[in-house]
Amino acid sequence: MRSCVFNLLLVTVAIAGCGASAVGAPATWRRVVLVELFTSQGCSSCPPADAFVRDLPALGFGRDRVVPLTFHVDYWDDLGWKDPFATAVFTDRQRAYARSRTLRSPDGQAGIDGIYTPQMIVDGLVHLSGQRRQDAIREMERAAMRPPLFDLVADATPHGSTIDVAVTATERGPTRSTPGWHVVVALAATRTRTAVARGENAGATLDEAAVVRALSDRIPLARGPRSTVMVRLTKPADLPWAGIEVVAFVQSRATGEVGAVAVTRPDPEQNAGNQRPRP
Repeated sequence: MRSCVFNLLLVTVAIAGCGASAVGAPATWRRVVLVELFTSQGCSSCPPADAFVRDLPALGFGRDRVVPLTFHVDYWDDLGWKDPFATAVFTDRQRAYARSRTLRSPDGQAGIDGIYTPQMIVDGLVHLSGQRRQDAIREMERAAMRPPLFDLVADATPHGSTIDVAVTATERGPTRSTPGWHVVVALAATRTRTAVARGENAGATLDEAAVVRALSDRIPLARGPRSTVMVRLTKPADLPWAGIEVVAFVQSRATGEVGAVAVTRPDPEQNAGNQRPRP
């Protein structure tokens, strides 16, 4: 289908969330904005941030404007509840952001000390608590005013339990001045529901959206006006094809900036492993 620490400093940010009322989008929405949320089912401050991600379409930020990805980190897992979606790979991604010193806060303060949940990162450049809804919306709107640096197309074809994704990036901005562009592809569950038995959220049933279940390595993008990379990912056995979004994005390894993002859904009818034999 085609679609145009505790050895680190662990900080749990508990800032009261703002209201959930819909807001007006900026007059010029020039790009699809990537929003990453680092979260955990073992963190009592995280459910409001997860709910914010879930509510984005109802707030007027559908996938044509904002593409969210929630990464469940594993450093809460020894505090009573093992998050079924958490992996060290996602924690490493969050640590890499902290080490890069390229993030800034909404007030312009550069860098970040340690890692925390719920941490939201907008287009690879700005970080803030995922509970700060109005601040997050303002950062999404600011990001949307910048034109994308690439035209990005993702073709996804499932084969049994794997999926092949062809990502084609065409330069449309001054990308050569920013080195180290690479492609990343994620498989995300559109919706999940988990009954939490222990830990800080014991007794709660958590409804979450855009939960990343598989993530590719960073694949370097060849220099030139147009480049295509191929990615193969394996679908978790408990995740049906009908409940998956495929998200591809181009990101600078040097600055963290996201140059473009594309989202598509695999067509189960294309799945060679599920085809019925011909009579």
